[in-house]
Amino acid sequence: MLRKIITKLHSKMQHTSHLCFLSGIGHTPITTREDNNLEIAIHRETSMSPALPEDDTPGGRIRRARLEKNMMLVDLAAATGLSVRSLRLAEQNKTTVSPPNLRRLSEALAVPIAYLGCFENLPEQTLGQRIKKARLYHGYNKREFGEILGVSRRMIVGWEKDEYQPSKKYMERLDTFLAILH
Repeated sequence: MLRKIITKLHSKMQHTSHLCFLSGIGHTPITTREDNNLEIAIHRETSMSPALPEDDTPGGRIRRARLEKNMMLVDLAAATGLSVRSLRLAEQNKTTVSPPNLRRLSEALAVPIAYLGCFENLPEQTLGQRIKKARLYHGYNKREFGEILGVSRRMIVGWEKDEYQPSKKYMERLDTFLAILH
């Protein structure tokens, strides 16, 4: 008899805590709108997160794009192969997302890589700065970009730091990537 009472009490406690979570107690308030014609109550969560519309950081942009697609973190994780934890840290700007992972996010969220990375804010006064910006706009890390161009990762680093100038042969290859900046 005592076991049945404890089981019922435990079940009610779990149900209550689940309802508190669903009702948004603590973090996310829920607004309710009733449709008078059909007598149906519609519940929609309203965000109280740090990623408000004025959050123009990479994390804020990732979160905004995800919410516009009505995706939860777990949905985005499934679509990209990234972990929920790494996505959460990225949205909180506690970690930087690598260019290959920005490509994945860009595809899943159907937004440009440059938008997610806030790359429009990067300078482009020197050739090295333009090379770096174009590489990031395309979503490549230095190793990948070097493989595409047929040079070493170290050469890409040197170009981006303006330590070296690309030869005419490589400038012709780079021009196709630099075109994205115009």
